[in-house]
Amino acid sequence: MDEFKQLYIKYRKQIYQYLFYLSGDKFTAEELTQETFFQAFKAIHQFKGRSKVSTWLFQIAKYTFYSHLRKNMKVQQVGDTSPLENIRLNEETPENIYEEKEKLDYLIHAMKKLKQTHQEIIILRIYNELSFNEIGEIFNQSATWARVNFYRAKNKLSLMMDGGDQK
Repeated sequence: MDEFKQLYIKYRKQIYQYLFYLSGDKFTAEELTQETFFQAFKAIHQFKGRSKVSTWLFQIAKYTFYSHLRKNMKVQQVGDTSPLENIRLNEETPENIYEEKEKLDYLIHAMKKLKQTHQEIIILRIYNELSFNEIGEIFNQSATWARVNFYRAKNKLSLMMDGGDQK
């Protein structure tokens, strides 16, 4: 039990941030984080150690989120609110703060235009700093698949940020 408590303490913030990005709602992310760890606790005996614990937890979080969507029959675009509260802004001047917030809002808006899978890959790679192997495992794919999809998503996001592809 103490070992599981340590896992919770070590990974809860990363899992919460991932679920907050996906859901766009603080309350939902908190509930889903708790559900993720509850499901992990119930299935800990099935963990074979073929992947990192963090990879296993992110996979559970992903399926918990998808289950939540199915239960609530929400087909709409996920996350209408932006997760600004977790990101530190440059606090030098009010103008800099405003400018950074505007850039961040634009980035989040552009990311929401990507395919759901691409959004998740970017979040897992950049914000959660997972390897391509770990991301591939989460999606039951290869590291090459994760790498290719990450670069496709990153390139598409770059085009959108530069005012190119608005699709």
